[in-house]
Amino acid sequence: MKKKTVKRKAATKPKAVAKRKGKVLKRAAGKRKAKVVRKRTAKPRALKLRKKGRRKGLLRRKRARASVREERPHEGNTRVIVYIPFNNLNVRETLPSSISDVTLPEANTQFTEEWINKRVAIFMNFTLKSLQNQTNPHYLAYIVYHDSSRMYIDQALRNYPPLPSNITFISASEYENAVISQLNGYKYWYELHLYSDDMYHKAYIDMLYNYRPRPETKVLICQNGYIYNSVSDVLAKYFNFSSSFNCLIYKVSDYLKGVRHNIFQPSETGIWTGAIQLPHEIIPHPVYINHSHNANTAFFFAQEIQNNVALDVWTNHEGQYSLFGEIIYDPYLKQRILGDFMGSYPPVASPALVTA
Repeated sequence: MKKKTVKRKAATKPKAVAKRKGKVLKRAAGKRKAKVVRKRTAKPRALKLRKKGRRKGLLRRKRARASVREERPHEGNTRVIVYIPFNNLNVRETLPSSISDVTLPEANTQFTEEWINKRVAIFMNFTLKSLQNQTNPHYLAYIVYHDSSRMYIDQALRNYPPLPSNITFISASEYENAVISQLNGYKYWYELHLYSDDMYHKAYIDMLYNYRPRPETKVLICQNGYIYNSVSDVLAKYFNFSSSFNCLIYKVSDYLKGVRHNIFQPSETGIWTGAIQLPHEIIPHPVYINHSHNANTAFFFAQEIQNNVALDVWTNHEGQYSLFGEIIYDPYLKQRILGDFMGSYPPVASPALVTA
């Protein structure tokens, strides 16, 4: 019996040991696994916290950048209004002192029925075409006349088809209220200046919407452009250091409080040159046509052509007031340029180059 008992104990002992050993090994393995899991989960959690912090920082910076972008003019928050003086300005004050008394127009010529009829016709054939040719139609245009001319203006306009809804003849006394009524919902507004016989390039208003001026800038000045005599059909490059082709930049909130940028400062170079005294930026592209014709009262082609100091007037114009530059003789090039401003232009008769 003892031998059998001993044999049973000897047979069962390894199993019990193995069982206990298995339990110990499992506990040890579980502890090691728990340590590994803790090690694995600790690092990603720290990373998550760091990433979360980074994301918050990025979001703050993005929001800050977004708020800065919101404060910059663009199509969504900017109203563009083209101010077109018709006969409301004192013509003599607009001219530089270098204009001789012989060539000065008679006082108050712009109030006569004859002058108004001629200028309305020129507006319809040139300036209106330029406005309608704009690639971006999101603008208003006010052609501002002297209050005393209302009857003549109304009579002249009856000879033409109705103007587009965004282009309106308006008296000088009505202009300010008309502007204010159009600024609701906008943060900025651009007062774009254009005479009633001149023209802007078809992409200019689109260019203004895409341009990002500095925060302190009050006026954008167009120095480079063209000069065109529609009587002799002469087109040339042109430069003016502080031209009437400029754009005043306002915050709507400031404007409604009475803020105004005074560029109409009588000086030796005419009233428009006050623009360059303000914080400004220069638009380098040739975006305007200064139009000369037989009904001008404030611009003299013959006198301008004497200022031909440099051929490449768009780059070589330091210290100059205005320069008449290179004449465009190629009829196809001239047709293309005028087409960019007026939309349609009569085709040239011959492919041969025109000589001076």
